[in-house]
Amino acid sequence: MLAAVCAALVTWCLVTAPAVRRCRDLLGQRTPRSPAQPAHLVVVLVPLGCLVVLGLPYGVLAALVATPIAMRVIGSLESSGARRYRLGVARQLPAAVDLMVAALAVGRPPSLAFLVAAEAVPEPLGPELARVGSRLAVTGDPAAVWQSLAAHPALAPLGRAFGRAETSGIPVARIVAGVADDLRQEQRARRQQLSRSVAVRTAAPLGVCFLPAFFLIGIVPTLVGTVRSLTLF
Repeated sequence: MLAAVCAALVTWCLVTAPAVRRCRDLLGQRTPRSPAQPAHLVVVLVPLGCLVVLGLPYGVLAALVATPIAMRVIGSLESSGARRYRLGVARQLPAAVDLMVAALAVGRPPSLAFLVAAEAVPEPLGPELARVGSRLAVTGDPAAVWQSLAAHPALAPLGRAFGRAETSGIPVARIVAGVADDLRQEQRARRQQLSRSVAVRTAAPLGVCFLPAFFLIGIVPTLVGTVRSLTLF
């Protein structure tokens, strides 16, 4: 009975209610169906596993302890989509900043600089820059835009640079150009770290591959020669 209830909860998390879909169709909201969040599955599967393995009442106690720990671990993991987005933005950002610096150097406002860079840069960075440029074009408080941009996980250096230029009076093109240089240095450091980590990760597989050859070529002939040289009485 308990397993059937837990299976029904898992199905409810995975399947979207038809009424919700019909309401979206009537309202014209063609939003794609998103898969179940990992936290939802953890809330169901971890207690189910504890109850199946330990039974009552120890399974309930184990579930109360294991479920928050599993949710914290799942929450700290980075999904593949988030990783692709972060790496794509980091790869495109230095070139986009160079375009913004060129637009700012000829006297264009920051809103137009963002829009120019957004037109030249593809996804995933282009739409983000276009949203910032649109906000700057309609807002009367650029400081609020820079403050929110400084909290962005990928565009935080730009938000801090524009905010610093607005408060200090330094030409914004000079500060943003420094951001482009810093981003390139970070990319070089990241690539060097990645190359070192690849060398470390490949050491164990290479050792496993070469160990049998070393054993057959170096150790086995020595053992065979030693055995043949023994005189049996």
